[in-house]
Parts: sequence; C-alpha cells; structure tokens
Amino acid sequence: MNRQLIGRLGIAVIAIAAVTAGIFILGDKGSPPSPSVAVAGEPSVSSVPPRTIMATATYTSTPPAPSGYQVTYELAGTGTATVVYDSNGLGLVHQELAVALPWRKELSWPSAGSIQLLGQGSGAVECRVTIGGRVVKTQKSAPGEVAACVS
Repeated sequence: MNRQLIGRLGIAVIAIAAVTAGIFILGDKGSPPSPSVAVAGEPSVSSVPPRTIMATATYTSTPPAPSGYQVTYELAGTGTATVVYDSNGLGLVHQELAVALPWRKELSWPSAGSIQLLGQGSGAVECRVTIGGRVVKTQKSAPGEVAACVS
C-alpha cells in the first residue's frame, strides 16, 4: 500500500482520537462542587455524587459541497476488487472490500485536492479519475497487482 496513504490514514486516526479526548476533558465543565452536609450529633459526611460524562461524535462519509470539483473514480475489470479512495481531496480515505467490477463513485469536493484511487482484484484492473468531466489519471495493473491513480 502507498506510504503516503498509510501516513494520511494514521494522521486521520490521531486527529479523531484527539478530538474525542478533548470532548471528554471539556465536557465536564460547569458542574458545581457538592456541598458538605453535617447532622447534629453525627460525624460530618461529605459525599461527591457520581458524574457521568457523555460525548457524541458525528461522522459523515462525504461532506456536502454546494459547489466545487466534481470527481469521478472508476475501476474497470472483471470479478471483484478491493478499493481505497480519498473521498474529499483532504486525505480522508475509505476502503471498500469485494466490490463488483466495473465500479464507479461520483463525489463533489469543496476544493481541489490530491486524488487517491487504488484498486486490486484477482485479474487486471484499470483505474480512471475524472475531474469536471476531464480524465486526469489512468493506470492499468497486471493481474493481481494494484492499479494506482494517485497525484
């Protein structure tokens, strides 16, 4: 697999972990301390009620873009393939396993970005990337090898 792709995937995982940790740390603000209670004739009892920290993370597969770059990923061949692609031009990669060929994915990116489309099947696979209706990258693999359309 492409080192750049692995690096971007690692960065995405680290960013998600950092955001999640921040939500947990900052999500507990605003809880006032519990007052101590003393009853005459009995020892002083101080208790802190248990607190529950809740966080909600929302993930979307493809951010909506009112206008931008229309990107089309295509894989040609026969049988099935494993596909890895950048869904928004910002390095957010997706992987789909055992997709039927031919395969096509149309996306709308908010701005220009680096393209990444990798496909591997048991036979020869050809990848093609089109931006705004113009083919910008193609590659055909040998049987069982990876076809990589990356720039």
